[in-house]
Amino acid sequence: MQNISLIAFYGDKPAPLASLIQKLQTYLANHQLLQDKFIPYQLNQVHGTIIGCEGWKTDLGVVNQWFKEKRQETKYIDFAGLINYLQHQINLSITIRFGGYDRNTNYNFLSRDRHLYHRSVQLQSVDNNTIPVLIGWSWQDHDVTLAIDNLRRELQRFNLLHKYHAIPDDIDNDFYLRLGTINAKLTSAEIEAISTDLCNWLKTQHPLYISITLNDLAFAQYQDLTLTPATTQIFPVAEITANQLKQFG
Repeated sequence: MQNISLIAFYGDKPAPLASLIQKLQTYLANHQLLQDKFIPYQLNQVHGTIIGCEGWKTDLGVVNQWFKEKRQETKYIDFAGLINYLQHQINLSITIRFGGYDRNTNYNFLSRDRHLYHRSVQLQSVDNNTIPVLIGWSWQDHDVTLAIDNLRRELQRFNLLHKYHAIPDDIDNDFYLRLGTINAKLTSAEIEAISTDLCNWLKTQHPLYISITLNDLAFAQYQDLTLTPATTQIFPVAEITANQLKQFG
């Protein structure tokens, strides 16, 4: 297997984003329902995933895992085309808005059929743990755009399929950052209560607008899905070559 993801904001972050992450981590650490069960990720470890580039190495190239698993198609990743697109053709920057979503405002976009206020912080059950996730959406001219979904879709040109694009009409415009791990499998009522508290707190904050530029993008070669710094190698998109990317794994 080749475990590679195209990510944003791993390592150094804009100061306002770093501050928001730390405030949410502190809020979780002090929440009465968690009782020291929340283990925050290191600040430099927190990141947003653009698309997974996982696959199997073969003599003919790297077979994209998600085209194979989601659509039963064998597609070999076009690394040269991918690097050329990211370094010279991609339309950046993309502005992401975090927080400040009012449940009474119609943003003309739903995330997984839910209002953005309700989706701005999510708690996701994974095995026996729970993962808190901060979610933002691409934003321009006072409105949500589909820039993140469109970018993920555009990368199909290079035989990369976003794992949440199982069928052609699927939309995933969420830009999400995992904040840490809650070492407990929470009940539905606990998840709802904590999520509501977090969303209510985030609603009171001024919207945070953060731009994704070429210098914020990197490929991560990882051994675990949390991208633990000690076992993760980071290669800035602005500097990497196609041959270097092919050698991963």
